[in-house]
Amino acid sequence: MLSVTRSDTEQTKCLIIDSCGFDTTTLVDLLAQNQCDFQQCSFDQATEKLDKNVFKLIFLHSCFTDTNALSELHFLRQQHPLIPVIIFDHQLTTDRIDEFMLWRASDFVITSELTDEIFKRVICYNLMVNRYNTELTHLKQLDPLTGMTNRQQFYKQLSQKLQRIRKGDTSSQLALISVDLDGFRRFNNINGYSAGDIIVKEMSKRLAALIPGQLSRLGNDEFVLLQETPVDEDLTSQTTQLCNKILHSLTEPYLYHELEVILPCSIGVALVPEHSCEIDTLVHQATQARIKAKATSSCSYAIFDQKQHRSDESQIAIEPELINAIRRNEFELFYQPRVDISSGKIIGAEGLIRWRHPEKGLIYPDAFIPTAERTGLIVPIGYWVIQQAGEDIQRLQASGLAIERLSINLSFRQFQDSYLCRTIQRLIEKYSIDTAILEFELTESALFNNELHVREGIEGLHKLGINFSLDDFGTGYSSFSLLQTLPISSLKIDRSFVSGVNQNPDDREIVKAIIRLARSLNKEVIAEGVETSQQLNFLARFGCHQAQGYLYSKPVSYDKFKVLLESGCQITAESAANQ
Repeated sequence: MLSVTRSDTEQTKCLIIDSCGFDTTTLVDLLAQNQCDFQQCSFDQATEKLDKNVFKLIFLHSCFTDTNALSELHFLRQQHPLIPVIIFDHQLTTDRIDEFMLWRASDFVITSELTDEIFKRVICYNLMVNRYNTELTHLKQLDPLTGMTNRQQFYKQLSQKLQRIRKGDTSSQLALISVDLDGFRRFNNINGYSAGDIIVKEMSKRLAALIPGQLSRLGNDEFVLLQETPVDEDLTSQTTQLCNKILHSLTEPYLYHELEVILPCSIGVALVPEHSCEIDTLVHQATQARIKAKATSSCSYAIFDQKQHRSDESQIAIEPELINAIRRNEFELFYQPRVDISSGKIIGAEGLIRWRHPEKGLIYPDAFIPTAERTGLIVPIGYWVIQQAGEDIQRLQASGLAIERLSINLSFRQFQDSYLCRTIQRLIEKYSIDTAILEFELTESALFNNELHVREGIEGLHKLGINFSLDDFGTGYSSFSLLQTLPISSLKIDRSFVSGVNQNPDDREIVKAIIRLARSLNKEVIAEGVETSQQLNFLARFGCHQAQGYLYSKPVSYDKFKVLLESGCQITAESAANQ
C-alpha cells in the first residue's frame, strides 16, 4: 500500500481553495483516510493561510463556469512556486485540463471519478514534485563547495533586512563584514585549485563556528558575514570584537598534505544604517575597507571611513589630469642633498618628483603617486624621472660639478613592466648616463612583495652598473639572506627612527642596530630626516656614513641644488652643534 505521509509523526499538510461553494466531501474524505492534514478556505483567505502555514500541496477548485480560477492559479504559481497546485472539480473537459496545465497546474483530479488508488498516485507524485522543487531551490541558494549561502541568496536576504530598515524599522542595526585571505591567489597558483578548495572549505567551517546562519561565500576566498544587534547596543564595539575573533581563527595554520600553511586574512566592515542602506553601496564600502586593511598591514581589519573614501575618490578624479601632465611635461625633479657626515660635504642627492600644475601650483607626490601606482601611470612617469636625472647629471658634469650618487625611487609596480631593463638601458645609452652615479631606491615592501620577480629585475639592472639602496629600512619585513645576495649597496634609516633618537630609547637602539648591521654587511648607511644637531651628533657618534634632511636642506629645484654644490656649503657634527 502506498503511503502519502513522510513519517509516522509528520502529516502532509494540504490547503483546499474553493470560492464557489463546491461540495468537497469526496476530496476531504480521501485526505482524511490517507492521514493528510488539511485546511479549507476561499481564495481571498488563501494568502493569509499560506503565510502562516507550511503546506505541501494546494488543491484549487476549477470553478468551471468562472474564469477567475486561471488568475488564481497564476497568482499561486507566482507567489508559491515550490508548492504543487492540483486542480479539482466534479467534471473537467480535456480543453479545460489543457488550459490549466498550460498555466502550470501540477496535476488534476475529477472528483466524480476519484478512487483511493488514483488519489494515492496523485498525492505521492506531487509530494515528490514538492521535494524536488524544494531541494532544487535549496541547491540554487547554496555554494556547492562550502554549503554556505551563495551570492544571489545573500543579496536577497540582505535586501529584505535593508528594506525593513528603510521603512523605519529601528529595532536593529547591521554590520556587513567582508573577509578574504592574504596570499590565497599565490597559494592557488603554486598548489592548484584543488588545494585552494581545501583551504576555502576549512575557512568556511571556522567562520561558521563564529557566526552561524549569517555567512555567505561570494566567490574564491571571499566571504561576507552579517552581524545584527539591537539598536541600543554598541555595534562598532561588537563588530570589533568579532573581527578580532575572525583574525585569531583564520590565522591558525591550515593543514594541507601534512604541511601547515599560514594564510592571514584581511577584513573590511560597513555599518547599517550609519554608512548606507543600499546593498550595492554597502558591499562596495566593505570591500574598499578590506582592501585598505590589506594595504595597511597583513592580518588586519578596517571599518569603512567616509573621509578616506572621499580622498580615494579625489585620487580617481585626478587620473585624467595626471595623463595630461605626462603629455604636457608638467613634472619637475627636485633634489635633496645627501651629505657625508664626517666632512659635511654634499656628495649626492635624492631626486624627488613634483607636479607643477598650471592651476593648482606645486603638487607633492603624496597627492598623485598613489593614483599613478594604481593605474600603472607610474611606469611612464618613472621613465621620465630616469631621463630627467640623466640630463641633470650631464648638466652638472658640463658645469664642472661632480656628485657620487644621484638616487631616485623605483616602485614595485615598475618591476611588473617586462620592458623595464631594456627601456632603462636605452635611456642610459641615449643620455650617456654614468651608471656609477645612478642609484635606485627600493622600499622593503616592494622588495619582498614579489621576491622572485623583483630579484630578476634588480639583477638585470645591476648588470648595467646601477647601484641600489634600501629605503625606509626597519619598517618592513627584511630578509637578511636577500640583503646578502642582492646587489644592495646601502641602507637608509627611516626618518621615524631618526626623529626619536634623543627621546626614545627604543629608537636609539634600532638606529644603532641598523648601523652595526650595515657595517657588518659592508654597506653604506644613510639617515633620512635629520633635522637637529642633536640627531646628527648621535649618528656621527655611532658611525653613520651619510645623512639627508632639513638640517642640511629641504628638496630644492635643480638650479638651487647647483648653487649649493657651487658654494661648497658644509655642515659637520661639530659645526651643527655650534649653531
